[in-house]
Amino acid sequence: MIQPELHSAVEMPVELWVNNKIITTFMCTPSDLEELAIGHLLTRGMIKDISHIDDININLNTYQIFVTTNKPISTKLYSVPEFVLSGTSSVDKFSNNIYKIPKIENDFAVELSKIVKIANTMEKEAIIYNTTGGVHGAIVADTEKNIHFVREDIGRHCAVDKAIGISLKKGLDLSNTFICTTGRISLDMLLKCAVVQIPIVASLKYPSDMGINLANYYGISIVSRILSENPLIYTNEQRIIK
Repeated sequence: MIQPELHSAVEMPVELWVNNKIITTFMCTPSDLEELAIGHLLTRGMIKDISHIDDININLNTYQIFVTTNKPISTKLYSVPEFVLSGTSSVDKFSNNIYKIPKIENDFAVELSKIVKIANTMEKEAIIYNTTGGVHGAIVADTEKNIHFVREDIGRHCAVDKAIGISLKKGLDLSNTFICTTGRISLDMLLKCAVVQIPIVASLKYPSDMGINLANYYGISIVSRILSENPLIYTNEQRIIK
């Protein structure tokens, strides 16, 4: 019997250094690393604006990202442990840190058909995803300007960071965009989008209950099963034009 070709997704530890201090180590696909750094620093609240970054250097021999900023980075991270009260199983017991991120109160809305079209574009342009099935894809789109950016990574969080990073690098106003991802919309994924003010989050998968609660609070619309016959709209339905 002929052995079929075996595919695998590349995974590497990549260190992120900011101002000569190690911040984290990503287990990621080692591509688009500058965009990964930008997206991660913004969505974790370590910097407030991309203009706070002076320089980014990538060492592909040691798999390290070196970032220099012109302002001190925040040590108060926007992360799940900072937002969920410990010792509780209730999905609505968030800490007061929830108030540190502004609600998205604009009237941005988009046709469901356009979100589906962009999700199909993500699938078509996600080359590694189609080859191996072992990575996640994410796409940020501004359909009014006919602009979109697709990025891939073995980690769903890193894929989202990369897509957000390239969008910020190219000057998109994220409050007038939406994001689609192959991964589930968990609390942590929703939190990333809230920090950078993305008003619509769509996915091939389902959301978590805590992700839904947070989306309701921040004014974010969640659409799941976006490529199914009947996509499901969970929150802030006014943003989705049927």
